[in-house]
Amino acid sequence: MKRKHTWYLDALVLAFLLLSILIAAGAMANELSADNKVKTVFSRIESSLKQLKLAGNFNLHTIKAVLSTELLPEVDTKFFAYKVLAQHLTQLSEQQKVHFEHELSLQLINSYSHLLSKYNNESLSYKQSNVSKSGKLAMVNITIIGINKTNQATVKLRKSASQEWLFFDIVIEGISLLDAKLKEINSSIRQNGIEQTLIKLNELNISKAN
Repeated sequence: MKRKHTWYLDALVLAFLLLSILIAAGAMANELSADNKVKTVFSRIESSLKQLKLAGNFNLHTIKAVLSTELLPEVDTKFFAYKVLAQHLTQLSEQQKVHFEHELSLQLINSYSHLLSKYNNESLSYKQSNVSKSGKLAMVNITIIGINKTNQATVKLRKSASQEWLFFDIVIEGISLLDAKLKEINSSIRQNGIEQTLIKLNELNISKAN
């Protein structure tokens, strides 16, 4: 009877140890998943850009197509738009919020496309992500290594309700795309109002699409 009792305690201890290992592994996976997301997405984009260059089909139109396919689905466009709109968000109707999210998503792709139009087969080096104490935000530092120049970038991500890491900003050499767009939209709303700003955004996106 004593032997059976000892075996039972040993089994409990083993189960506890296995559970502890699984919990630790899960926590580690959460920390590393932001790195993995950045590496996976940027590797796909990098591969696509190289193929465009090899095919002699490297231009803004094809770059936008790559980003719309590979990057946009991985961006938290709603979070990005709401951060850009900041204090003006409470003044918007639900329909206006949807329109702003759409137009700002196009703006984001346009901005990234212009950045990547200067791509010249640079290589990317990734550092381990810094995850916030809440586990909901992460930053991944990237070194962009070119033939004559090296640049530093930081990709910012947040964890969605489905526990998936999504992009919401990129900082290149200290310049945040989100902050730059926030200042631009804030200034436009103050000067022209909400509806006129939406119209201007739409017109700008149409002109960039042609």
